[in-house]
Amino acid sequence: MIRGLESINEFVNVMLESKDKFETVKEEFDQKNLAITQCINRFQDKINRIKNSETAIDDEEIMELYTRAVGSLNELLNQVAINMESTRKGMKFISDYEQSFNVVVFGKVKAGKSYLGNFIMGNVIRDAGIASAYDKIERPKVEVYDRGNKWSADKLEEISEEGKEEFRVDPNEATAAIQLFRLGGLTWFDTPGIGSITWENEMLAKDYVDNADLIVYTSNSDAAGTRQDFKEMKELYEKGKKFLLLLTQSDMVEEDCDDDGEIVSVLVPKSDKDRKDTEDYICHTLMENGINNLDRGKEILTVSVKLALNALIDQNEEMFKASNMDQFLHILTEITRNEGAALKLKTPNDRINAAIRAIAEQLKLADEKLQAYSQELKKKQEQLNENNELLLVQMKLECSGRIERLIRQKSREAEDAGKTIKGDELADLICAEIYRVILKNCMEVFEKSEQILTEYKNKIQIQEIGDLKMRKDRIEYEERYVNRVERDPEKFSEHIFHFFGKRYYKLKMETRRKYSTIELGMNDQQIIQGARDQVECLFEEEVPRILKVVSSSVVEPMIRLQENSSICIQDTQRELEQMRC
Repeated sequence: MIRGLESINEFVNVMLESKDKFETVKEEFDQKNLAITQCINRFQDKINRIKNSETAIDDEEIMELYTRAVGSLNELLNQVAINMESTRKGMKFISDYEQSFNVVVFGKVKAGKSYLGNFIMGNVIRDAGIASAYDKIERPKVEVYDRGNKWSADKLEEISEEGKEEFRVDPNEATAAIQLFRLGGLTWFDTPGIGSITWENEMLAKDYVDNADLIVYTSNSDAAGTRQDFKEMKELYEKGKKFLLLLTQSDMVEEDCDDDGEIVSVLVPKSDKDRKDTEDYICHTLMENGINNLDRGKEILTVSVKLALNALIDQNEEMFKASNMDQFLHILTEITRNEGAALKLKTPNDRINAAIRAIAEQLKLADEKLQAYSQELKKKQEQLNENNELLLVQMKLECSGRIERLIRQKSREAEDAGKTIKGDELADLICAEIYRVILKNCMEVFEKSEQILTEYKNKIQIQEIGDLKMRKDRIEYEERYVNRVERDPEKFSEHIFHFFGKRYYKLKMETRRKYSTIELGMNDQQIIQGARDQVECLFEEEVPRILKVVSSSVVEPMIRLQENSSICIQDTQRELEQMRC
């Protein structure tokens, strides 16, 4: 047996022995998780009670306005709920795998993640006929999770078995799901690669990384240290995650002659210089990115899984050592044996603290918004109450001016067109103008007045003030004219001729009564005066009532609601602070 198998056997045995070590984490984590969940539920119950307690408003219309007005608060609380749900999701992940040491493999597509995982799982070692500690355990199964679907497999995807090329990645495939297997106290997660097929896959991978106890970051040594690699590693470093950087596939094919003189391809490790140059570049760039505490040979390691498997099959001690897989297995063994319990506890504690911080920050922002809005409402309410009489005068004057301009404009249009504008049409135009004036002035005080006042638009009504039309007058006068009337014969001869039927006439001046209609101009002044009288009536009763609705019926309950919600938020913040690990 080559010495490389000793590192494999030790690794398997430690994984099996460590299983009991992690079971004690469950009870402590469950208690903390339950406490946070109960705190969140209490907060939501309190908020619901606060909202329900403010609904005792008799007027249905005002109640509807109030319900709309609390929409901003509901939206704010919904954001807090979304954050809480996200936190619960991460904590559920920990709960599902809290009895194992969780190692998540992360990196770009085709960086050798599945090569590595299948070697660690051990089935490829068994299938090669190599006796090891893997033989005393049942063959691990791969659990595959992909967007709500779950199934099992004998190995990690991306593998195509063709003789000794069983570790070859199909260049047209990419792992599109989370895959995992359990080995004693170890759970190994193979994640979708950075830049994989879908955005959801990348987000899924990052979610698992956030909840891992140890990250194994893989980067192909042929193209190690891409900008994406360093970006992802910096994020891991800043999150405080413990991670190992593996520069994978550090091998190359050389041609050689066999005993028969035939040219054959031989897999060999990359030269020491190539490996050193790659590691130097990686270390230098990591330092430039503020990551300067990773140890070369321990936390940064160059490996070749394919070379390791070939070496085991050929029982080539030198090649197995050159693959550096014995060193990687030793590192995993030592971390699990010496740091596993602390890391296992650190992950849920960090997650719980992060959850508390995230929720507390959401609550803090919500509280700040609530208090700021409440103060603004109070300030504007004071301004409205203090200036109520002045505001009414200003609005009344503005209404009168606008209505006069409106009527005169319509008067010109009617005169030019020779038509009459009906009284009901004119009344609607005047009411709309009054509403616009009230809305404009209220919105200068309360930015949501439009939503509130819309319900009261139909309450602004005036009595019909008559048709807008041309004024006319009827004038009586006398008209003189000459009329031809019959007269009696005067001379003897006229009498003789009159006897035979001749008639005699004379001219007579007469008078008669006549009538004439004249246009006196449009009746706009009369309509304007009538409109002014109607505005006066509106501003005596209806408009002050509308302002009171804005100021009291909606604003004051909103202020109380926000103040009570703020108290609830502050109580929850203090409760969460006491739960920090």
